Amino acid sequence: MKRYGMHLFILIGLVVLVTLPTIGLVNYLDASAESSATYTDTTVAGIDVSGMTKEEANVRLDNAIKDFNTIPFTINLMDGTVMEIGKEVVTFDVSNTLESIKDAGAYPLLTTIDESKVEPYLEGQPVTLTMIAPALMDAASNLESNVTLEQVAAESEVVASFTVSPTPAMQLALDRMNGFEMAAGDIFSLKAFGEDYEALTTLGSSFYRLFAATPFAILERVPHETLPPGVELGYDTKIDERSNFAVQNREDSSYAILVLNEGDSVTVQLLGQPFEAAFEARVEEVKTVPHQKVVRFSSSLPSGSSSVTQSGQDGQSGKLYRVTVTENGETLELLGFDFYEPTPEIVTKSSVPLPPPDPVEPIIPTFPDEDVEEEPSTNDSNDSPFESEPPVLEEVPTEEEAVG
Repeated sequence: MKRYGMHLFILIGLVVLVTLPTIGLVNYLDASAESSATYTDTTVAGIDVSGMTKEEANVRLDNAIKDFNTIPFTINLMDGTVMEIGKEVVTFDVSNTLESIKDAGAYPLLTTIDESKVEPYLEGQPVTLTMIAPALMDAASNLESNVTLEQVAAESEVVASFTVSPTPAMQLALDRMNGFEMAAGDIFSLKAFGEDYEALTTLGSSFYRLFAATPFAILERVPHETLPPGVELGYDTKIDERSNFAVQNREDSSYAILVLNEGDSVTVQLLGQPFEAAFEARVEEVKTVPHQKVVRFSSSLPSGSSSVTQSGQDGQSGKLYRVTVTENGETLELLGFDFYEPTPEIVTKSSVPLPPPDPVEPIIPTFPDEDVEEEPSTNDSNDSPFESEPPVLEEVPTEEEAVG
């Protein structure tokens, strides 16, 4: 029995000694055959590797990548401008690319984009990471350096926009928000892009008008106590320590804010998928509240004087509606009701009494004197009118003097 067991053990050992070299030889032959296999009618990233083994194709593609990395990406933006992005943002997986090839055909290179390296190139540019990353990957996987965003432009539209002439503080805030993306449910908060509340307040009215004509939800908006100069009724927005302007994307797709500098003016665009309905903002039920006149008295003013202490201004109110236009007609959504109280006109008058009038001497009337001598008359009424005539002599003539 012992001898039988020993013989069995020796037999098993001989089988193992014969089998192991055979398995190794088979594996070697398979590996040798695989490494010596060549590709037929195959291109990778436009590089023809037909007739090459895997090792040869690997070397060929590595050299092509080195040539590809010598120049940056040239990005043709939708507004016609051109920007460049360095090739350090992309990496290739040549080995797994070749491993995945089973049949003849055209294959792209397996490519990875490092988004953290792309972001610095997008500062101040009218393009977002979501827009540029797929285009970069597609171009790199085919070893192409020229990138055009025509496909993105065809899928997206400018759904709302406004133009402003920014101050330096406003420009800084706009540059920070350029390329900001809002996925479904994301929130846009204006205070997140700056610390200058005056600049943000000015921008707030424009952004309120922009988002009022979209289906975005208005989460926060605070008006002033009095309507600021240059701001249209209904779009007043105040930004300070306690007030903010914020909206939320209620759509299923993403939207981006693009800032286009055009000389002294800046155009802000909301880019994304077109809305199913048409939207517009409308201010209605505008009313004017007349101001009152208030009279006050002060002893500091000279007696009898007055001054206008405060100019009066009429109050006003209005309602901002979001109008949704569909085939079935219009629907109104009240976004805000703004009311500004009238400012009374205040007139301050002196409370000092007027001084008494100066005493006036009485005026004694004078009458004409009654004993005034009359001028002598040339004709005395007592004299006879005949006294001035010569006397008449009556004589009787004699006979001698008579004529016969």
